[in-house]
Amino acid sequence: MNNISKKIVLALIPCVVVLILGLVSGVDEFPFPDCNDYMNLSYNLSNNFSFNHALIPPAWRTPGYPLFIMLFSWLGNYSFLAANLLFMFGIAFFTILIAEKWGIKSLWLISLLLTFSPGLITLVSVPLSEIAFTFFLIAAIYAIITDRNNIAGICLSFATLCRPIGMFIFLLFLSWLIWKKKKFVAVIIFVVLANLLPVCWIARNYLKYDHAVYTTLGGYNLLYYKAGSYLSWKTDVSFPEMRKKLAAPLKSIDNPFERSRLAGQLGRKLLLKNFWGFCLWSPRNLVYFFMPDINPLLERLNIVSGNRGTYDILRRKGIWTAFNHYFGGNYFAMTITLVYTFFYIVIGVLALLGICSFWQKKKYTGILIFACLAFYFIILPLGNLDWRFRMPIVPLSFIFVTAGLNFVRNR
Repeated sequence: MNNISKKIVLALIPCVVVLILGLVSGVDEFPFPDCNDYMNLSYNLSNNFSFNHALIPPAWRTPGYPLFIMLFSWLGNYSFLAANLLFMFGIAFFTILIAEKWGIKSLWLISLLLTFSPGLITLVSVPLSEIAFTFFLIAAIYAIITDRNNIAGICLSFATLCRPIGMFIFLLFLSWLIWKKKKFVAVIIFVVLANLLPVCWIARNYLKYDHAVYTTLGGYNLLYYKAGSYLSWKTDVSFPEMRKKLAAPLKSIDNPFERSRLAGQLGRKLLLKNFWGFCLWSPRNLVYFFMPDINPLLERLNIVSGNRGTYDILRRKGIWTAFNHYFGGNYFAMTITLVYTFFYIVIGVLALLGICSFWQKKKYTGILIFACLAFYFIILPLGNLDWRFRMPIVPLSFIFVTAGLNFVRNR
């Protein structure tokens, strides 16, 4: 078996596990509320090529992921699973290529880690945009480190079209190009390509709704999940109650664009008023980013129901109280979670050892790329952190885990 065939086989292994999970857990019901939005939009696109839906506010979702689901609409309910399997194959394949580029041995371990990454395989088995975004991000990283800058720009453009969190990520790549002293024209072309599709979407919203916005979701995130999360903790008021309180001034506004704008305005005002308090509180929010990702898999398999309100309890009452509330006395699920948590800690330690190994071998490029992306995905959604925000950097982290294991074996 030649080298490229081996990589294809390694990239296919996680896809097989995901396919089994998707078929076993079903393709009709999903434990995550955002899933139905993407399915409804993809159905509308395939039936009349319209991105409007009666149950979804205009410009609430960006069009990238529903468009990819639409390409497989002939598969019916399995359309999202087909799209996600292709994205998962791409994630595994390009992660292996990046690892090889950085001189990592034991590439089979990366495939194994991706296969047994509960958060990633759960995301592939449901219609959520993280998996498409992760694919385009990993592809862009491989393109930029192999000096295919235009392809990197196009990949970033698609990534942002899938998830708005990618809006400013091109700045990290731009810094890379400037550091590498690329020609001015090449840098400009990259910037244009990286922003082409998002700008087209903003233009569409302006022509259709007379509002040049990328998403109407942003204002609410700022008000509810940043300012609201902090104020909920500060005043010891449950998050749902705090959200109702913050939403009260917006109820009389019918225009969804104006309502989103005012929500963002109010959110910024509250954050500036509580700036230092928010900064001191924000490290508590990191718990959500680094929490083990076994729970979404348990929910997908219907082993636990995912009792709602757990995040609110975790925010205000602490880990143990939230733990008991979430599992509701299901000791089997508790045991699985505790065992996985131990495994998760070992993986984390190996990742740190891998970073040390990279540093020792003066492979600063890999460390810089990983650290900048990790910082980006922590800082931008701070106040609304979740295990899902960690998933785009998980494939890269497995490169360091593999390097860490090789480091231990060599010692």
